[in-house]
Amino acid sequence: MDAQLFTRIADTVQNSSPHGWLVIDRDFKIVFVNNSFCELWHIDRSELLGQSLVDVFYGGKKQDDNNSYYGPLIETMDTGKAFPLVEACLANPYDNSFVWYLSSTFLLRDNNEDPEYAVGIYVGINKFKVIEKKLDAINMNIIRAFCKAIGIRDAYTKQHSEHVAALMVELAEYMKLPNEDVTISYLAGIVHDIGKIGVSEQILNKPGALTDNEYESVKRHSVKGADILSDIDGFDLISNIVRHHHERYDGRGYPSGLKSDEIPIYSRMMAICDAYDAMTSERCYRRPYAASQALDEIRRCAGTQFDPEISAVFIEYMEQSGRLSVDEAALLNAFTR
Repeated sequence: MDAQLFTRIADTVQNSSPHGWLVIDRDFKIVFVNNSFCELWHIDRSELLGQSLVDVFYGGKKQDDNNSYYGPLIETMDTGKAFPLVEACLANPYDNSFVWYLSSTFLLRDNNEDPEYAVGIYVGINKFKVIEKKLDAINMNIIRAFCKAIGIRDAYTKQHSEHVAALMVELAEYMKLPNEDVTISYLAGIVHDIGKIGVSEQILNKPGALTDNEYESVKRHSVKGADILSDIDGFDLISNIVRHHHERYDGRGYPSGLKSDEIPIYSRMMAICDAYDAMTSERCYRRPYAASQALDEIRRCAGTQFDPEISAVFIEYMEQSGRLSVDEAALLNAFTR
């Protein structure tokens, strides 16, 4: 990689990325860590750079007594296996706290195709764990079982649901909704595509355009999801949100053709969060939109596809949150090319 480009990428990740970045070499020594990672674990960079990741966080051991790796980044360097959005909990040795996070890892190889560095990207999810603790444990186990089943069939849908849930929480908090509404927003985001468990894998993972019949099958997922959720005690509201998250503000959506304020506010919020993550995610049939492009599309469709007031709030939040200062998909492409 061009040295100047590498320096620009490193500076951007260091100062602007909202996610934690950590890079280790083949000896598990930490060679790069950004500000967001240090903030996530309340650790100073000087205490990490040059230190062994295995020693700092895991007491010198890579695996536990059951031969399971302590962390996905260690496993990536040891085995060459990359991980997308693995949920894990890490004990912070500096303040004895526990940090829940989602970690995505990948390898950088040398000219001989041997592993040279392993890169981990970390997203803190502690506040989502706090939300889950407020929910009925039995019902959450049911939801997790469904989500796991979807993830086995279609990893993208599972990751997309987690992203949408995070965006829903952030939007609800920015809108200063009550804590109960933030919890509802999170739960609705996690389960909004649960009806895709009834859509065939061939359709879900089809690389090309869908036929009319295939598209109609996909469209039924919102009703199927609502029907599944309606059988869970206390999920009537969540069921209704899921049923209508593909309605359009102008009344041209599905399944009921609701318009404007007829659409539940959570469903109107979700339509925006859902579309934003879909546009900014890489798919087998297209490259992802840059964050600014996705926001331009939401701005263009405000008042037709999306609620104009919620669209304006979402765009305002995204522009103020620092998310647009770094396009991590572009950075990953630059790192790996």
